[in-house]
Amino acid sequence: MSPSITTTDELDLEISVAYIALGGARAVWERCPTGDNARRVVGAEAEVDRLLDARLAARS
Repeated sequence: MSPSITTTDELDLEISVAYIALGGARAVWERCPTGDNARRVVGAEAEVDRLLDARLAARS
């Protein structure tokens, strides 16, 4: 099985979707600041960071 190759366009789309999900998680946390919602925000931030790192690495 060959490794999956992700294009920069696909990464850009994934970053956009992850950023929208982060905004949703933050909105839910603002309405109801529970521990579960805080963990969702942290997870969403980590996903955006991971994708941005991948995008920067793809640029090199």
